[in-house]
Amino acid sequence: MGDQLEKLRKSTGQLHKLIYEAVKSGTMAELSEEEQLLGRAMQEHMHLKHIHNALEFADAREGAPYEVEFEGNVVSPLAHVAMHAAVKGQIEQVPEVRTAFEKMVETGTPAHHAEHVLAALVGELMWGLSRASERGAAKAQERYDRSIQKLCEDSTFREKMTKRFGASHAAFE
Repeated sequence: MGDQLEKLRKSTGQLHKLIYEAVKSGTMAELSEEEQLLGRAMQEHMHLKHIHNALEFADAREGAPYEVEFEGNVVSPLAHVAMHAAVKGQIEQVPEVRTAFEKMVETGTPAHHAEHVLAALVGELMWGLSRASERGAAKAQERYDRSIQKLCEDSTFREKMTKRFGASHAAFE
């Protein structure tokens, strides 16, 4: 398992580097749709030191994770970028998520912060699905769907979520 994980990390680093080079050279249109989502998320975060470094040296790390300690937690700049890409894809492809995003923006949440809120919900869903039985997975999905719906309909819930999942990138600066 260790060798396979190392190969996967190395391949992922090479892919990140290729997408990053396309972003820098302005050739993102040549990438697949999924790669373009990741490229757009990279573009929005390139000004942050740790994200820039993780991307600039993605191939040189040869699969070693790039992690940052922040306030007693270990965080991954590239996981942050990947979550933005996932949310961008959902906004484009899932009408309920698009509606929740648009409602947050319409009611004063900056678009990037709205992506943070949605990414946190996706992260909670992924965690719930990975740890759950079949019944528990269904409950995790129901909780996620209910949260998306409440973002659309409940201003108190929207406000609570925007405060709970901040807009800060302090960990990556």
